[in-house]
Amino acid sequence: NHDLETPSPLHYFVLLLSLIKDILLQTLFGSVAQPSAFIFQPSEEQLKTGSASVVCLVNNFYPKTATVQWKIDDVTKSSGVSTSFTEQDSKDNTYSLSSTLALTKDEYNAHDKFSCEITHPSLSSALVKSFRRSQCSE
Repeated sequence: NHDLETPSPLHYFVLLLSLIKDILLQTLFGSVAQPSAFIFQPSEEQLKTGSASVVCLVNNFYPKTATVQWKIDDVTKSSGVSTSFTEQDSKDNTYSLSSTLALTKDEYNAHDKFSCEITHPSLSSALVKSFRRSQCSE
């Protein structure tokens, strides 16, 4: 009866390679970590100097492919943005970033809603952090 072939050593080797490949891929790319995010308004001290920085911190995400988009009153703002990533954390291999939106005091005071939208492979939709200048305590 030749219907049931005895698996050859090669057959097992191919299965083993396939298993190893899956484990490696899962280890390298499967471990996604969702970011947490915080948004910070300009300080009173900074506003007195005539400038305003709005900062978005995005912490503990993996893989590194995270993007931040700034919106002012729901309109995308790309100028005056600087984003920097931190090195991979040695404890959990995650990344963090800070994104700063640099404005003049007048630009800041002319608008109300400031948002940073974070996109990352671990998120099904963008993570949005925002504040309204009108609701901030003076």
